[in-house]
Amino acid sequence: MMRLEADRMANLALTDKEFAAEIRVVMEERRMRTEDKPTALTYERFAATAYVNSPYHHPVIGWMEDLESMTLDDLQGWYNSYYGPNNATLVVVGDVDPQEVLKLAKQYFGPLEKITIPPVKPQREVEHKGMRHITVKAPAELPHLIMGYKVPVVRTAKTDWEPYALDVLASILDGGNSARFSKNLVRGQEIASGIGASYDPYSRLDELLTISGTPAEGHSVELLEQAIQDQLDDLKKNEVSSSELDRVKAQVVAGKVYERDSVFYQAMQLGQMATVDLDWQLMDKYVEKINAVTAQQVLQVARKYLNDDLLTIAELDPQPLDGANAVKTSSNGGGNVLR
Repeated sequence: MMRLEADRMANLALTDKEFAAEIRVVMEERRMRTEDKPTALTYERFAATAYVNSPYHHPVIGWMEDLESMTLDDLQGWYNSYYGPNNATLVVVGDVDPQEVLKLAKQYFGPLEKITIPPVKPQREVEHKGMRHITVKAPAELPHLIMGYKVPVVRTAKTDWEPYALDVLASILDGGNSARFSKNLVRGQEIASGIGASYDPYSRLDELLTISGTPAEGHSVELLEQAIQDQLDDLKKNEVSSSELDRVKAQVVAGKVYERDSVFYQAMQLGQMATVDLDWQLMDKYVEKINAVTAQQVLQVARKYLNDDLLTIAELDPQPLDGANAVKTSSNGGGNVLR
């Protein structure tokens, strides 16, 4: 495997024929995963509104115009600029001999010539001055709502406990059937057919604490938004009880422990930490950091970050469906993207 990857890192043959075939595949993937899925399309426009000059403004797969205008020379230039042993992270997990792994890495990657990596310019997002709100019109059966608050992450936070308090806060809202969103909005008020909250503390740049959901039949997006705001207002007014905080912490910690059952996921987490320039050993401190979060800290980050000046809202306005191309919106939140 190392021999093959080392060869691909230094000697990849890019041809017009293969490029023409693969770019069509990527275009079709974009159509299927984004343009033909109303919630995914809404999330893409939501991110482009929430971020102005951060690279997170752009979708990972690229806009269709990017794909249509890309050339083989663009691809070759990218490959020459970034594919080299001094710009790569090699992660190996499992029942292996570390010294043998190091030996193989030196044998196959050691002889490769280093590249000159283009310097990364500052990527600080401009200040979010006031609420941003967009409406996306697309063929769909159901409306959908996405709300996002600008928040720091482990790499950017000036106060080291804040990202972990935000992680706990997100789990208070959306941490299983006993979480507030599920208990109060799905089963209690029956105002949402599905709703979720997500936050990634290990991104490279400042992130969004995102809430997304679909109103239940007979309820509007406006009613769902107000119901969500009521839940957030409660978090900003009242400390979480010790019993709820302990339960949420136990769920968050258990989730992280269970993730380690997957050898692949262990590798992905280690690689992500190294790639975003964080000490991979921070993963071993995660449980300690989560358990140290207090109710007062959750209250502080709720009051500091869950405010309209940091908020972006995107609403999917369903348009008439074209019979054969009818698509349903997802009933829960969107997924995470490694950044």
